[in-house]
Amino acid sequence: MDRNAFVEVMNEASGMLETGRAEEALARLSAFDDELLGVPDPKEYGWIVSYRFRSAFAAGDYAQALHLAEHGPARYPADIPPATLATMYSMAVEAATQQGLPDSAVLMADRCIELRRTHGEHAEVLMAAMTACTLLGDLERHDLASRYAQLLITEGVGHDDYRGYGYYALCAAIEQGVGEHLIDTLRAGREWLETQDNEFARVALEYLQTAPSLRPPLAVDLNLADPLGDAVSFPEPGAAQPDQVFSAFDSGAAQSTVNGAELGVAGPDFGGILPGPDAAAPDFGLAPLAPGVAPPAPGAGQPESDVPPLAPPVALDAMQTQYLQVGDGAPQAVAGPAQPPAEQLAGGETADALMDANRPGIAAAAYRALMDDAVGTGRPDPLIMGKATLGLLTALIFDNRVGEAHSVWIDEQGPTYLGIWSLENGQTSTHDAIAYNLVAAFLHSLSTGDPNAANHAVDSLMTRNVEWAYENDRQVVPAMIGSWRRHLVEIHGGEPAPEYRWQLTQAEQRWGAPIPDGGLYWMRPYRWVVDWL
Repeated sequence: MDRNAFVEVMNEASGMLETGRAEEALARLSAFDDELLGVPDPKEYGWIVSYRFRSAFAAGDYAQALHLAEHGPARYPADIPPATLATMYSMAVEAATQQGLPDSAVLMADRCIELRRTHGEHAEVLMAAMTACTLLGDLERHDLASRYAQLLITEGVGHDDYRGYGYYALCAAIEQGVGEHLIDTLRAGREWLETQDNEFARVALEYLQTAPSLRPPLAVDLNLADPLGDAVSFPEPGAAQPDQVFSAFDSGAAQSTVNGAELGVAGPDFGGILPGPDAAAPDFGLAPLAPGVAPPAPGAGQPESDVPPLAPPVALDAMQTQYLQVGDGAPQAVAGPAQPPAEQLAGGETADALMDANRPGIAAAAYRALMDDAVGTGRPDPLIMGKATLGLLTALIFDNRVGEAHSVWIDEQGPTYLGIWSLENGQTSTHDAIAYNLVAAFLHSLSTGDPNAANHAVDSLMTRNVEWAYENDRQVVPAMIGSWRRHLVEIHGGEPAPEYRWQLTQAEQRWGAPIPDGGLYWMRPYRWVVDWL
């Protein structure tokens, strides 16, 4: 394979993917692949295969994406770095569920988990299990999803969001009649659930306390005076009502502002729109989550699966697939800026993909796990911390957990403080800095303090955003101005006086055309790479 031709096709395909032209990227890579006459270098060909997979997935060609991940390329061996291959397997789980193929989804999830285990990526193991659990639940295959729920419970010690979701998924399986064998596991978790403050744990605890199927049997005290007996139901020890679900900002301002939000794309590198918060969550008998947190999908009970339990960790030399050789290297090194660890970059891409799939609650947990991993190294990378914090804030907002997002934003003790510092001090791309400005302006607009200060902060942030849009993506200028207007209306509880909207008025006049009211504008994040220095 000609090296120059390889570099050219990879650059072209990368640019097409970044601008939302996935079908063109797939066609370009497929044509290049088909025209290869000799056996290519396995490492370089591995990148052709991985990008072909990404292009097929982004183009909605889930059949081709799943085939590549499940069977490998047809003609030549491909040496793909483990982190990239694990991400492919994780995405292939969704490719399988999109086609209604639960057995293939299980196969891809197990491959991903085994590969992550082999390389000691514990948080990524939990992320893969949570993804599989959620997607199989969406197919109403709670019998299969419960395998991954049990993994989250047993291996999620110290990772409360993942473990709480595991218990939540057990409730779904029990409710759908395929989890009778899991009742004891759920009951054994009562003490832990009572100490937790995350949403999934709270709902699981409430289900444990109130579900009719979990009520203990009646005890009958026979005596001669009352031969029929007094039926008394003995409650489980320690039963207590769960804390009330947190509601961001009692005034309701946050909810009214989030409703109708539109996550758009600004900048030349991105295309497509991320959906806003999903207010309609299905009801399958569990206590409701806070708005925007999607519970596992409902469905009729399924028979017990013949799929065996998840295999224990395997040796490294057993981790090669039949067709895709797992390499320990990366593509040929080229001069350029130093990059963060590859496994952390892959974790960021996985979290972004969850946002693309409109799963902000799970994405938020993924961003937190990524930050924990980065901090755990002792030398957290500023890019990883900044982008993960931006992703977390956006995910919380789209999950209607605005109060939690505000707490993260003002926290000066936790790891997100380093992330905010990175965003505000040039440690991420300009694109991500502008995306963060949009988030910060939204949070300023919800301030209950001095409205003049909030007004000034929003004006400062949105002025920079609009200037950036004029220079980089003029078509989004009206959407940014529209968001600016909504923020000021939120701050002042109605149309602000002329002296408070002077800078906004200047921006509207500069645009020179009417700007209708619309939802808030958000930007997709920049890709997880340092190529903007």
